[in-house]
Amino acid sequence: MNTVSRRGISTVVGAVFFIIIFTTAVTFVTYDMNLLNNFTDAFVTKSQSDADTNHEDFSITKVAVDNNKFNITIQNSGNMPITINRLWIQDKSNVALGVSKYDVNQIVYPGNSLTKVGQNIPLYINSTHGYDLKLVTMRGNVKEFFANSASQAPVYLQLFALTNSGPNNFNTTLLLGVTNNMTNGGALSNIQANMVVKNLTGFGKTTLISGPTPTSYPLLNSGDLTFFKWDYKINGTSGYKVNFQASLKNGYLYNNASQNVVVNTVVKPQINFTNPANPANETNGIGHMSNLLATITPQVTGRIEITVSGFTFHTAKNGTCNTDIRIGTSLIAPQGILGNTKVGVSINSTSPTANAKIPFANTVQISGLIGTKEYIQIGKQAGGTSGTCAWRNLNISVKEI
Repeated sequence: MNTVSRRGISTVVGAVFFIIIFTTAVTFVTYDMNLLNNFTDAFVTKSQSDADTNHEDFSITKVAVDNNKFNITIQNSGNMPITINRLWIQDKSNVALGVSKYDVNQIVYPGNSLTKVGQNIPLYINSTHGYDLKLVTMRGNVKEFFANSASQAPVYLQLFALTNSGPNNFNTTLLLGVTNNMTNGGALSNIQANMVVKNLTGFGKTTLISGPTPTSYPLLNSGDLTFFKWDYKINGTSGYKVNFQASLKNGYLYNNASQNVVVNTVVKPQINFTNPANPANETNGIGHMSNLLATITPQVTGRIEITVSGFTFHTAKNGTCNTDIRIGTSLIAPQGILGNTKVGVSINSTSPTANAKIPFANTVQISGLIGTKEYIQIGKQAGGTSGTCAWRNLNISVKEI
C-alpha cells in the first residue's frame, strides 16, 4: 500500500474518532442540562409545595355529635384552598380498637367553612367515650383535638365557692375554671363537667338548684379558659361541712379540684343593759320578789354574768335593806314570795341615819344555762327597826361570757 493510501485512511479514522468524541460530549452536556433542569424544576416544585404547606391556615371551630356521628366544622383562614384528606380516630376509652383511618377528600376554600365532616364516615360513637382525632390535609398539615375527653394529660382546673360559709339555709355558687394547658397543643371539644358532693361533718342537706351551666362546652383551644357554674342550697346545723369535687367527664385520672363549704351560724353572745323601774318598797317582814329586771337566753357558752347596782335607803336609823339576785325559767309576779334560785350572796345595806342613801353592787356568774330563757329578778327584804326600805336607780348588766 502506497503512502497516499495510508494517509487517506488515517484521515478517515481521525474523522470518525472526532465524530464519536463530539457526539459523546454533546450527549453528556445535553443529559447534564436536562438533569439540571429536572433538578431545578423539582426544587422549585418542592419549594412551592413547602410554601403552600406553610401557608395553610385552618382551625376546628366546632365539634358536635349528630345522629351518633361526629359533626366537625373547619374554618379556612388562609388564602388558598385546602383539601382535607383523611380523618384518623382513636377511641381512648377502648384503645384495643386501635386507630381508624377515614378518607374525607373535601375542599374548603379561603374564608369559608366546611361542615358535617364525619357525618359520612362509617363510625358511630359512644357519647360516654373519649376520642382522639386528627385531621390531615393533602399537603400533610395536621390538626389534633380531643372529643369528650381530656384524658391525655391533666388539665388545669380551679374550683371557686361563692360563698364558702354562711348561716343555715344559704345559697352558694360553685364555679369550675377549665384551662386547656395540654402540652401537645390539641383542642378540647364537647367538654362536660362532673360534680361530686360529699358530706364531711355535721348534719344537713345540700340541694342542687341548677347546673352545670353550660351542660357542655363546644371547643376549647390551647391556652383558652372557660367556666361551668352550679347553684346549691345548704341547710344544716352549725359546723355542717360539705366537700365539692369537680372534674371533667372522661378526664385524666385524679385530675380534679375541690372546695369545702360550711354552715357557720354565728351567734353572738347576748348582752343586756337595762334601767328597770323602781320596785315596790318593803317593810319589816318575809320579803318579796321585785318586778322583772331582764331576760337572757344563752346560745354560745351557756355561762352568764349578772351585775345589779343602785342604792337603798331605810326610813329608820340602823334599818337594813337586804338585796339578792335570783334567776329562774319562770317569772314570779312582783311582790310574790321569794322564789326561783338565789345566786351569789346577799348584799346587806344598813342606814347610819334615817333615809341615808347606801350604794350597793352585786356581781354573780352562772354556767350551764345554754338554750334556756332565764328571768332575772332581785329578792328584797327589810330588817332591823321598824320602817320602810326602798330601792332606787337600779341598773342591771347581764351578758354571756
